Amino acid sequence: MVAVKAKYDNGKVELPPDLTGHAPCEVTILFPDEPPRKRKLGDSERFRRAAGAWSDMDCEALKRMIHESRSDFRRGEPPG
Repeated sequence: MVAVKAKYDNGKVELPPDLTGHAPCEVTILFPDEPPRKRKLGDSERFRRAAGAWSDMDCEALKRMIHESRSDFRRGEPPG
């Protein structure tokens, strides 16, 4: 089985040109329940401003903190 992203327009499906080697077969096409969200004008600017925001983060310390907080989790006593 192969998953591909294709373009649908006016009743036609346009598959990627590099999709080769597949014999004629039956396909299933799924359409999202909702149309894609329209981007607001400021979306890309917010994305650019967020770039590198975690560059000064000590990743190893963050992983240790997460591991410690998960291993410290105590479950309640079993009913009994």
